[in-house]
Amino acid sequence: MKNLTITIALSSIFLFSCGGSDGDSATETSKSDPIAKLSNTYWEKECSPYNKLSRDELKEAWNVKIKLSIDSSLRSTYRTEYFHPTDTECDSMMFDTLDISKFEITGKVISEESIEANGLNEIFIYNSGNRDFSPNYTLIYIDSEKLYFGQKSGSNLGETVETRHSSISLDNNFTQIIN
Repeated sequence: MKNLTITIALSSIFLFSCGGSDGDSATETSKSDPIAKLSNTYWEKECSPYNKLSRDELKEAWNVKIKLSIDSSLRSTYRTEYFHPTDTECDSMMFDTLDISKFEITGKVISEESIEANGLNEIFIYNSGNRDFSPNYTLIYIDSEKLYFGQKSGSNLGETVETRHSSISLDNNFTQIIN
């Protein structure tokens, strides 16, 4: 009788441990799907130097904070706040800009750093400064609550699909804001 009780207990434990979960396929898909990872998210880049303004009088390195929101259709809105070059803590904003683009995720790409990223075609549809933005052909990589974009390297300037960025800087990222 004692052996029967032990056998039933062990059989129950075995059955629960083997067949307990098929996994939530929706959750598993969202973990591997870059569109699901990006949809309806908010990101922020802390105070950092920036010197890519097109006007000659603004060529010195400004400091910026960037807020990025991405909606379910992968429309992205960047709000960039500019701070005087000596304001390294980004305490007193001088001016800001608004840029809106559409993200198109292409497919898996291995970066020069051996990071499995995705290709990103970014088409700008609005900017508050009437600047002329060409499409940006880059990489996008999400690691937990960090978002990384590709960067220029060699002849990979991101101006065409053929010259898509092939490198990612892990030192330059956005942090996800969880509401």
